[in-house]
Amino acid sequence: MLQAVADILRNHGVEGWLVGGSVRDRELGRRSPDVDVVVAGDAAAVAEALATALKAPWFALSERHLTYRVIGRGGHVDVAAARGGGILQDLAERDFTVNAMALPIRPVPAGAGRTEAEPVDRDALIDPFDGLTHLRDRRLAAVSHRIFADDPLRLMRAARFCHVLGFELYGGLEDSIRSQAPELARTAGERIAAEMVLTLAEGRSAEAARLWHDLGLLEVVLPEVCDRSGLAAVLATLERLDDLLARLMVWFPATADVLDERLRRPVDGAVERPVAMRMAGLTHRLESDPAEAVARRLKLSGDMISLLRTVAGCLGEGGENDRLGFEGDFMAPSEARRLDRAEVLFLWGAAPFEPEVVLLAAAAGIGSVLPSTAGRMMALWAERSLRGVPRPPVDGDLLMRELGVKSGPLLGKALREVRLVWEMRETTTISGLLDVARGVVRQDRRTR
Repeated sequence: MLQAVADILRNHGVEGWLVGGSVRDRELGRRSPDVDVVVAGDAAAVAEALATALKAPWFALSERHLTYRVIGRGGHVDVAAARGGGILQDLAERDFTVNAMALPIRPVPAGAGRTEAEPVDRDALIDPFDGLTHLRDRRLAAVSHRIFADDPLRLMRAARFCHVLGFELYGGLEDSIRSQAPELARTAGERIAAEMVLTLAEGRSAEAARLWHDLGLLEVVLPEVCDRSGLAAVLATLERLDDLLARLMVWFPATADVLDERLRRPVDGAVERPVAMRMAGLTHRLESDPAEAVARRLKLSGDMISLLRTVAGCLGEGGENDRLGFEGDFMAPSEARRLDRAEVLFLWGAAPFEPEVVLLAAAAGIGSVLPSTAGRMMALWAERSLRGVPRPPVDGDLLMRELGVKSGPLLGKALREVRLVWEMRETTTISGLLDVARGVVRQDRRTR
């Protein structure tokens, strides 16, 4: 793609530079499918010509900042007009010194080696803020004191660079982040969520959350989880969750393959499922409604909202975990056996996110040994996912005929109990299931 950019710049008679993360990642030896280009000319015309050459779609990222994106195969190219009219002024308006470097894009002459040569002049690096030195020393420094006022999202981005790239905050940047953290509140929720997703995709989610907290960012983004005892529990859960995700074969040998396939499917086709689970882990101790409120504040997708709400409904305060009596014995090691009533009801409450909830429940409740309970529950989910949800050979019509009950709440209650004992495998015969339903009816009549 970069060679196509160089050819178009030549055809238009326009100077262009490789900038920002593209230069930083190249110097770090990190492969990136995305390209950031600044041009001293009509960025829209360059983007349109590039899209035509690549037979790719393009659109405006920001009309105000004259920035456009071309979607290529395996990556995208962002084309922006140089701010202030020149590359030096453009770099002066960027966030961190490691992102304020540029490489001139020069067409590669036709002939041998064209496909291997990069159309950038690496010997002509433009580095007005000593970004290359900071990059090699793994120091994150601001280009100017205005960077957070210009865009408070850079507060989260600084944390991401520290977490993902191993940078240390330099030149008073840490104090600046802490003092300006409240400014993050005026940033759109979806932009904050995008930074959180990028950060959590690296793994070590407990470290990421701890860094957000230490820098004063978590209190702005997720004030609901920042009380001392609650945060400690959240961090412990995230740490254990990452261990479970990394060692599925160790913790869940019987269902590891099915789980792995499940985890490879993104939520809403966008957020990687392990990342989605880490997001849910941040809010798992809340009640359902507050967890949903957090998800909506961050402008998460419908499925992500449902995931956070379901996890909190099962594991949070006042959730299924409390109501079904799982405190103490739900996560206690036990001999291999069929699921009991509380465990089946728990899985019902977790639908359609049974494996995610079970993994988070295990992470929230175990020490160094995974209890067999979680393994049994995961096995039932795996069986359902492969063979479908088992249906008992007793339906409402049969109960109405055999028990003489009418359609209504009592019938629903009897059917629920039939389904429950069927899934617990306490009885698998029609006569046994009818006896269960008769017991529900008799109990109802005695209590009237």
